[in-house]
Amino acid sequence: MAAEGEGIAAVPIAARPLPASVPPAASGSTTLDATAEGMEREHALAALIQFRKFDPPIFDGKKVEPWMVESWVDSMETLFEDLYTLEKDKVPFATHCLERTAKVWWKRIKRDRASDLSPLTWEEFRGLLFVNYFPDSEKKKLQEQFRKLKQGGGSVAEYEREFSHIIDCIPDVVRSDRDRADWFERGLRPDMYKAVRILKLTSFAEVLDRALWA
Repeated sequence: MAAEGEGIAAVPIAARPLPASVPPAASGSTTLDATAEGMEREHALAALIQFRKFDPPIFDGKKVEPWMVESWVDSMETLFEDLYTLEKDKVPFATHCLERTAKVWWKRIKRDRASDLSPLTWEEFRGLLFVNYFPDSEKKKLQEQFRKLKQGGGSVAEYEREFSHIIDCIPDVVRSDRDRADWFERGLRPDMYKAVRILKLTSFAEVLDRALWA
């Protein structure tokens, strides 16, 4: 081997130096990040446009009754479910439906929230909304009103409207449909109570139907 290579100079191969500027990997990563961010914004905008097409209800926070808060939240959650809304999109979508004093309230929440905290989840947003517009003191008043509610001299239909209105505001005041039926039955006038109780009905719809018939 030495004889064969005699007279041939060995030429060293130098490694080609990398550019002194930004490494290729870092540059590619930056481009990918920008592309992903752009796609994310496009997705969010398209999802918001789709959400707005369903004409979601507006919550303005003025002259608020407890049932209004429950009704608005329920409408939002129904739309979220129907449209398969991502968790991260729920709060932004809902806050697009706030106006007037409710919008001012939301701006204050965002301003006072520490910048290093993660975005609010829907559950956290619901909690803040209820604390502000439907505090525990109001819930306790309705719970006490529910426990004392009786048909009195009014019609069954009038009694049912007030009864169901309270449940719409504080659904957890009854544990089940059977529990709802029992509460309603106990509030009927004595003569109607006897006419319904003897049948040992188990659903609210059956108790209401029998009471209306009576």
